[in-house]
Amino acid sequence: MRREVVLGVLTAANLVLLLGIGLTQVLPATAQGGMGILRGSAFELVDPRGRVRASLSIQPEVEGASETVLFRLIHPNGQPSVKISASMTGAGLSFVGGDDESYIILEADGPESRLKMVEQGGREHLVSP
Repeated sequence: MRREVVLGVLTAANLVLLLGIGLTQVLPATAQGGMGILRGSAFELVDPRGRVRASLSIQPEVEGASETVLFRLIHPNGQPSVKISASMTGAGLSFVGGDDESYIILEADGPESRLKMVEQGGREHLVSP
């Protein structure tokens, strides 16, 4: 008699597990309700070919420059087209044209700020207060 009870309980437990597994396969997957946090020291987005197209990283402190957070948006050919950086001493923003010869740099470094625009052929315009 004891053997039949144990076998009945094991059979019931197996049926419950089988039902649970079956429901997870049938019901649609949903995202978690709460906001999650992604933590790490770097982040990269890659395209279907595996090329890095965007990155967010922390550049370590080096001689003469403080630690910097750097965000890059990268053209399919591997050239960073947009850069945003921030450090203890300043911040900057740059846009590079498709020809790699025209670009804009907006920079605030300590008490100084400037806007530098360069066109193809080397023609340059600098704006500062």
